[in-house]
Amino acid sequence: MSLALGSDSSVRNGDRVYEDLRQRILSLDLVPGSVFDEARIVSELGVSRTPVREAVIRLVSEGLLQRDGRQIRVSSFEVGQLRPFFEANRLLSRSLHRLAAIRRSPAQLERIRGEMLAFEKSLRDGNDAFMNEANFRFHKEIALAADSSFLEQTYSELQLEAMRLSRQCFEVGDNTTDQFEAHIAQIVTDHRDLFKAIEQRNPDDADTIASRHSDLFRERVARQLLGSPSPSATVVLTDY
Repeated sequence: MSLALGSDSSVRNGDRVYEDLRQRILSLDLVPGSVFDEARIVSELGVSRTPVREAVIRLVSEGLLQRDGRQIRVSSFEVGQLRPFFEANRLLSRSLHRLAAIRRSPAQLERIRGEMLAFEKSLRDGNDAFMNEANFRFHKEIALAADSSFLEQTYSELQLEAMRLSRQCFEVGDNTTDQFEAHIAQIVTDHRDLFKAIEQRNPDDADTIASRHSDLFRERVARQLLGSPSPSATVVLTDY
């Protein structure tokens, strides 16, 4: 899924290398925990080491790559991180959606609406990568409308991890058509309800729907990675 880079300027090359590597990481083409092979990437993309190293710096800052002594590795996500991940994701989502409902400007509301519709269009196109990116952009616009840079930055990093977890859900576990379609339909409903709450400047509704939306993702990950619970087993997921 690499990009042809041609003879563009070094700045443009750096951006395109970054986008290529970011997609490889999010799609799991670059396996979590694996050593990042700079020489191989340089050869595959036909560029100098400079734009690759610039892209690596950006990806390290986003948490998608990490330094391990003298090596660079694709960041891994361990099972033991799931509980703190979902706690942080839920709390940050609630906070940012509340703030967005209070602080959003008319222009920001229109951008949120545009990304909501772009997500729905990606469903009709049937491309999983486009769908994940559109979902990321929708929530990114809401986070920006909250006008809280530190919360927004941390939330964006969590959403990148969520994209990788979502990809894993497509690769393993129970993926029946009915379950998938029901899940996607609920996402669309949640997005529209979130937009309405933000449009109407209703932080309480935005908070409630954001909680529901976070739980939807958590439950899908649990079902896909751990399997559906047996009738004799009861799992209690406490509120945060």
